[in-house]
Amino acid sequence: MKPSYDRTPFITCQYLKGIPTGRGFGGFPPLDVSTTGSGFHQVLLILAFMFARPSSLILLDEPDAHLHVLLQKQLYDILRSLCHRRKGQLVIATHAEVLIDTTSPQQILSFYREPHPLAAEGDRDQVREALKRVTSLELLLAEDAKGILYLEGNTDFDLLKAWAEILNPELSQWFKSLPFWHNNQGRNPKEARAHYFALKAVKKDLQAILLLDGDNRGMPDREISGDGLSILRWERYEAESYLLHPTSIERYISKEKGELFAHQALNFLRDQMPPAFFKDPLRENAILRSEPASKTLLPQLLEAAGVTVAKSDYFLIAAQMTPEEIPVEVSEKLDTIKALVCP
Repeated sequence: MKPSYDRTPFITCQYLKGIPTGRGFGGFPPLDVSTTGSGFHQVLLILAFMFARPSSLILLDEPDAHLHVLLQKQLYDILRSLCHRRKGQLVIATHAEVLIDTTSPQQILSFYREPHPLAAEGDRDQVREALKRVTSLELLLAEDAKGILYLEGNTDFDLLKAWAEILNPELSQWFKSLPFWHNNQGRNPKEARAHYFALKAVKKDLQAILLLDGDNRGMPDREISGDGLSILRWERYEAESYLLHPTSIERYISKEKGELFAHQALNFLRDQMPPAFFKDPLRENAILRSEPASKTLLPQLLEAAGVTVAKSDYFLIAAQMTPEEIPVEVSEKLDTIKALVCP
């Protein structure tokens, strides 16, 4: 039944819950509203005020808080309808995507930097995506950043950081500060594009690079790239493939376990790689292009040497490489990233 208001400090309503049992109002059992949840109390208070104060300007701070996403739209629809009937006006502060989706762009104000109304449907889409995908820290970093780097995971970040320490001092400082990068968590590259689209809601001139493993060759750049988003791909299967230099492997294992164990690792590598690899390890070959080194070659040769290293710690191998042992392609990738992210 509808709430009734007799201009006293009280609004009377009947909250019907459960299956009729023949007791109480209309056969329903009574309910003490003080035992209900905070979301119900919040909605009840809002509706009570709207019935008590017609023709009012009503300011609501996140009325969707504590409500299930399905109830958020129901509440919003009720508030809009009730406010229209009682000749009032709603001003709502919210982060709810549901409320943004059901409101025309011209009625939405974005308070990022200078308050401004949204001009078109595309602007509303960007704001909605930003609320869903972008963290508060990313919003802060975006304000002063020249660009953002998208990587498939933390292991890629740690490898690039280790190589930058050796090859690119300026970029190394960027890695050591609070770098503006996003972990795409190995998901579909289009996820990075969606995140970048959301970021541009707050900084339209932000540039971006998405660095993909070589196993993503089947997806054309045109399906991922966009205005301001560039695509880089490793020529080899993945970033870990560039750790496979005989001298680097021997040096790392010798420090960890001793020369004898390093020889065992090299013997394993000789059984897996063609002789040309040992003559020129930096030269590209079909095995490194097609083989997921982090799942096969690297763990197997480390096991052969009796060394236990988690994939997340492979950057320790990169950290003790020399510039001569790192392929030119790695240096080129670092230079491209530096141009994007360094002032």
